[in-house]
Amino acid sequence: MTNYQVVWKGPVQKSTGLGTASREYAVALHRQGVDIKILSSRRSSSPSLITSLSNKRYAANKPKVLIHHGLPHQLNWAKARRTYDYILLNTVWETTKVPRSWFPSINLYDAICVPSVQNKTALRNSGVKVPVFLVPHGVHTRTFTPRNRKKPLPFRKGTFIFVSVFTFQHRKNPETLLRAFWEEFSATDKAALVIKTSGFGSRESGAWIRRRIRTYKKRLNLRKITAPLQLITGYTSPRSLKGLYTAGNAFVLPTRGEGVGLPFLESLASGVPVISTRWGGQMDFLNDRNSYLVSYQLKPPALRMKQAISRTFRPLFAQPGQRWAEPSLSSLKKQMRKAYADPTLCRRKGAQGRSDMKKQSWRHAGQAMKQAVEYVIRNKKRKF
Repeated sequence: MTNYQVVWKGPVQKSTGLGTASREYAVALHRQGVDIKILSSRRSSSPSLITSLSNKRYAANKPKVLIHHGLPHQLNWAKARRTYDYILLNTVWETTKVPRSWFPSINLYDAICVPSVQNKTALRNSGVKVPVFLVPHGVHTRTFTPRNRKKPLPFRKGTFIFVSVFTFQHRKNPETLLRAFWEEFSATDKAALVIKTSGFGSRESGAWIRRRIRTYKKRLNLRKITAPLQLITGYTSPRSLKGLYTAGNAFVLPTRGEGVGLPFLESLASGVPVISTRWGGQMDFLNDRNSYLVSYQLKPPALRMKQAISRTFRPLFAQPGQRWAEPSLSSLKKQMRKAYADPTLCRRKGAQGRSDMKKQSWRHAGQAMKQAVEYVIRNKKRKF
């Protein structure tokens, strides 16, 4: 056990991708022998490692390191500096520059951990001066595996199935995904698209998402019968999600920006290749051997927001100087058609992705974060 204690402040109870990452980082540190306590406002008596770490007491006579997993300006600095000897930020961002609201607080941290090269570049280009460490996400290859039972889907045998998993927001680019599929594949193709998605809050229900998509399709004025689309908008169990990946022949998401993209990692670990944008945090592990990469241009995020069919988060993503990727519609259609036309190549790319993900472990993430913490302890004076 380390001679310092890490106190983890993050959304470990949330079922989102951010919540998953928060839990995995905390557990990875614990498995590296770090004395770690989780700050959690939600008490639980259910037996789990997260519960045990949440119920743990503060260590006596040890330096305390706070890791704040979230937005930099959401920390009570006066209280934090009275309580902790060192303070690190663990965060993520999806455009070329971080929001202005992150300053000046972001430069008050002793160090920052980010999960991708794109993130590190964005922080430096935005004016971040403190040390920035690369701490990548991992994936459990025993959980996400090609052996997982396929989720039953209502398509005829031999249908090539494109799968997509994302929250229904403009950054994920549902417009380009839907348009590419509808324009490229007709009812004469043995192809289908399955989208697992959800909105934000009770207003953005499954019915609301379906209405938005139907209205968008009418607006495109397509002159053919398109290949089938299935939307999954309700709760999906972890078992069902694992089976959804393996039911697909290819995973597709023409995202405009990702800090990492957990579904990409999960899909590749499941032996399913990815079709996605050639820019963003996912490019740390996507390549031409395991994926079909879509060309793009860096554009101001506000450029396409008027045509959005999903929530835009304009105050965050439409600030001066920000850019993100606008994937090429024609390139996306070409890559989807390429995957459809050659299932053997798809399987080969998927097998390569599976092999690549065996190196993308949470153990490595825990090692990298522990190294960042110990760098700060060695090189920074305690701040009171």
